[in-house]
Amino acid sequence: MKKHISYTIIFFVIISFVSCSPDSVEEVEFSDLFQNVADNIIVPRYSNFDNSLSDLSLELNNFNNSELSSLESLQQKFIETYLTWQTVSAFEFGPAGEVNALLRSNINNFPTNSSKIESNIQSNDYNLDAASNYSAKGLPALDYILFHTSQNELLSELADASRLNYMKECVSDMKSRVDYVVDGWDSYRNTFVESQGNDQNSSLSLFFNYFLYDYEQIKRNKFALPAGFATEFGIPISMDTSKVEGLYSAKSLELITANLRALEDLYLGVGENGVDGIGIYEMLKEYNAVSTVVEGDLSEAIANQFVICKELVNQFSNDLPYEIINNISQVQETSNELQKMVPMIKNDMRSYFSVTVTLGDSDGD
Repeated sequence: MKKHISYTIIFFVIISFVSCSPDSVEEVEFSDLFQNVADNIIVPRYSNFDNSLSDLSLELNNFNNSELSSLESLQQKFIETYLTWQTVSAFEFGPAGEVNALLRSNINNFPTNSSKIESNIQSNDYNLDAASNYSAKGLPALDYILFHTSQNELLSELADASRLNYMKECVSDMKSRVDYVVDGWDSYRNTFVESQGNDQNSSLSLFFNYFLYDYEQIKRNKFALPAGFATEFGIPISMDTSKVEGLYSAKSLELITANLRALEDLYLGVGENGVDGIGIYEMLKEYNAVSTVVEGDLSEAIANQFVICKELVNQFSNDLPYEIINNISQVQETSNELQKMVPMIKNDMRSYFSVTVTLGDSDGD
């Protein structure tokens, strides 16, 4: 009798363990997450970015190089557009990943190549669709053209019609690609929401991988790399403050903050309408997920880490290149906290979602 009871207990312990395993993705239903993300976050954000590009195009068409206020208005509209881009950079799947879009490469390939930009403008012979121009177009190119020198000199430069036309073509190129994505989501939305499973082409895998990838871009390329904390194939990369995003407008930290806030809202499931819906946070709650990085609940650990990272980034008083040169200890502390989030997402969250990391960063973190 005792043996029978012992075997029974062991049997139920095994069943209980298997049922709680993070490898059983089918136990958690993701369609509510996908529906909220598609309808209240992705589609509205793309629409907002599309509208922002339209406003920037209008501002360029109305630009008057004889008025300082016109330049300031154009600069401000550009900054607003760059900040809005941060809200959609995590969605490079579906229509955005198709050859007609490839948004990250065509819209935010930084650091920009100023020599290539000047050569294109002077020759007036360029093809913005060519991969060779990825680093001479998009928002980083406008960042250079609109901020690389004093306002008076910029007004003088922008009297050259070819310079203004280059900016217009850059905006038109971005607008056509985003239009394609906005239209594409009309049909892709159902494909995304109804996707099942966790294979590499599933919505769960794509959503997770691009969330992770976008976060690692903040952690590494936007922060650690210019500060000299990154490596490539295990080899340290020297500090280079020219590699920051928004170099010429000195908006690197504002862009990072906007990117972090956009990912945080995505994680929490907060829509563009401000309504807190189903997010990754709720999915991890369903799994009763536990962090291996800090003690306790994984969903809360990630939520808390977003708050910590935002607070640290917001503590800086100057742009990132200045802080790297003059306040490296605080930059290091912030970099450490940004890095702390990576294993929470890349190891813990991935394990519970039972997906494969398909997009890697070059430092192997």
